[in-house]
Parts: sequence; C-alpha cells; structure tokens
Amino acid sequence: MDGVRRLVPQSLAARTLAALTVGFAVLFAAMVGIHDILLRQAVERGTEELLAHRLATLMDAVGSAPEADRDQVAHALSRVDLSVHWRRDPAATPEHPLRGEWGTLEARTLALSGLATEVRVRPGRHDAALDRIVDIAAMARLQDGSWLDVEIASLNVLSADRSALHLYAAAIGLALLLAVGVAARSVSAPVAVLARTVSGMDVERAAPLPAASGPREVRQLAEALNEMAARTRDAFRQRTLALGALSHDLMSPIARLRLRAEEMPDEVREPVRRDLAEMETMVSDVLAYLRGGHAGEAVQPLAFTALLRTVVDEFAEAGILVREGRMDEEAVAPGRRVAVKRAVTNLVANAARHGRDPWVEVEALADEVLVRVGDNGPGIPPEDLPRVTEPFFRGDRTRTAGGGSGLGLSTARAIVEAHGGRLAIESAMGRGTVVTVRLPRRAAAAAVGTGCNKTL
Repeated sequence: MDGVRRLVPQSLAARTLAALTVGFAVLFAAMVGIHDILLRQAVERGTEELLAHRLATLMDAVGSAPEADRDQVAHALSRVDLSVHWRRDPAATPEHPLRGEWGTLEARTLALSGLATEVRVRPGRHDAALDRIVDIAAMARLQDGSWLDVEIASLNVLSADRSALHLYAAAIGLALLLAVGVAARSVSAPVAVLARTVSGMDVERAAPLPAASGPREVRQLAEALNEMAARTRDAFRQRTLALGALSHDLMSPIARLRLRAEEMPDEVREPVRRDLAEMETMVSDVLAYLRGGHAGEAVQPLAFTALLRTVVDEFAEAGILVREGRMDEEAVAPGRRVAVKRAVTNLVANAARHGRDPWVEVEALADEVLVRVGDNGPGIPPEDLPRVTEPFFRGDRTRTAGGGSGLGLSTARAIVEAHGGRLAIESAMGRGTVVTVRLPRRAAAAAVGTGCNKTL
C-alpha cells in the first residue's frame, strides 16, 4: 500500500497533469479506434465506387462502338492485368455470382453505364499480402443483347496514411498537455509559495504573508491566513503577559514563605523548605511548558558538546553522575540556549529520577544534530510509551513515586518542536530508555523565527 502511495504524484500540478494524461490516453485510444473503423468503411465505399466506374467505362467504351468493331475495341482495351471480351451470344454465366464486401456493386455499375441493361459482378477477394483486390470478374448485357466479359486480375485498394494522422494527433495532444501543465503550474506555484511562507512564520513576530498571485481562491486563502496569524500573535502576546503576571504573583509569596520558614522550629523548617522548593519547581515547570521554547530569547549558534558538558557538570555538583558518551565537536545548530539547555536538563533529570546510570551523547549529521539521553533503568511499559510526553502523565507507580511535576518530557518536546526538531523515545522493559532529539543544523529549516537568520 505504501509503495502504491509513493507512486501517486503529491503536488497539485503533478496530479492535475497525471489525470489529464490518463484522460488524453483514453481519448486518443478511442479516437484512433473510431477513426480506423470510419476510415475502413470510407475505403471500402471508395474502392467500390472506383471499381464500378472502371467497369461502367469499359462497358460503355465497347458498347458505343459499331458492332463490327466491338471485338477489336475490346482487345485493344485489354492489358496484362485486364481481359475484355465481346460476345454476340451469351456465354455461360455463373449460377451463383459471388457476393463479397460490396452488395451494391452491380446496381452502382448498372447506374453508371448508359449502354448496359444487366450486370453481374464477381467482386473478388482481398489479398492482405499485396493489399489489393484480386480475381474480379463482371458480365454485362448490352442493349443489342450481346455480352461483354471483363476480368481484372488485381485492383489497388484505396488507403490513407494512418500513421501520419496518428502522429499529428499525438503531437497536438502533447502540445495540449504541455499547455495544461503550464496552466497547472501557474495555479499550484502560488500555493507552494504560500505554504513555504506559512511554514516559516513565527508567532512572536509580525510578518504578514506576501501578496498572493494566482486564482482568487489562493488570494482569499492568503488573506485568511494573515488574519489567523494576527489573531494567533495577539493570543500569544496575551498569554505571555499572563505568564509574567503569574510568575510574579506566585514566586513572590513563595520567596516570602521561604524567609518566614527560617524562623520556624527545626523540626518544621526542613519539611516546609522541601514543600516550598517543590512548589517553586512546579511553578517553573508549568511556566517553561507554557512558554514552549518561545521566551523572547535570541537564536544563536549552539555548540551542543559544550552545552551537554555544562549540564553534566551541574548534575555532578548535585551529586548525580552522568556518563558522557560520544561528544562530536562539530555538533553546532541554531537555537535558544536557555530553552535548549532546559530541555536537555529535563531529559537528564528524568533519566536520573526514573532510571539508573544516566548517560548523554551528541552526534553531528549532515543536516541535523542528534542528542541522545539514556538510562539503564526498568524502562517504560509499551502501553505508556505513546503517552509519556503528555502533560502531567506519570505512568506506572514506579515513575509516579519518582517525583516530579509530570511536565519534564512535555516541556522538552515543546522546546524541541519549537526549534523545528523532533523528539523520539525508545524503551525496552528491564534494559532502559533512550530519548533522541533531532535538531536541524540550518536556520532556514528550523521553525525558530526570523531571528535565526539574523544571528547566523
């Protein structure tokens, strides 16, 4: 099924041209078939008319001569492939004259001849090898009762150069398809430009779509997308303001509570500190998830080897050992440093919290950078794997008991996708989990806004 789907053209112009090509092929085959039938009928009628005229001419030529000269005239008309004999007495006529393809040949010959009163014709047979009619014979009674015998060895069949006609029709069809292809391209090109422009739009920056050309529907689509983009930017701006207010309104009381906790008895102080730290972490995680990698931070080239080593050092300071695997020094890609660092930190924290022996590595490919974060823990159940990146999803009891806000993987995925990348998770029960992050190395391929182009 996938193989058949790959054979189907994907672009609008290609599909239109393919459909028209199939239609033209069917139409051309039908035209050729109908034309051959009509041409064969026309050739048969034309050949019959030619033979009737020739027989009538011979009969009139002999019949109009004086009776004493008719035999001499008949012999004078005879050739290698034509035999003409005049007889005063009727010869033995065929009891069953052959009736071939032309049932009206005798009547037509009699109508054309002004001196024959009765005509009998043996129309002969078609020799396919020679493309000629052979073994033709005719007998005619003249007005004085004498008879004229005519035998024609062969007669050319009228024909038409069908190959030339087919060639002309095919040339016209190809020219028509070329014109249709140009027309389809003129329709699909504005749509393709519009799609590329929309894919590069940034919700943080007002970048109206260029004036669309082409059909009216394409222009209407561009206008609708411009209006939708404006509404999206307005909603994003309002959400950013709400996030700032939420950050200020929540973090300030938490800070005051932390100061007041210092005055509490020792047996109460530590539990309160832990609760406040957890609250602060949860608020930070929620804010980071809602920002989704769009925090107004400028895009710049990131050296992922240095960034990962910074994350590893920070975890080492907290007493968590993270093993370094392959560290490709050429792994550089555009991105927002704080957002990407938070995504990697979330992945490493998740591996350390729910697994054992966390490790990181980075690899540079031709068009993208691969960051892998793994562990040797119990793994993720197959039924939970498709949902682990959903917000607040904890999974089984083991993962729930590990703590966390349930937004680590969700935030990491949002940040990666905001940079035009992909996040994939592979896990085997009892053998650990590996999270692979793919980020594009070229700014034009990353959905991180126009600032990326300015930075690089």
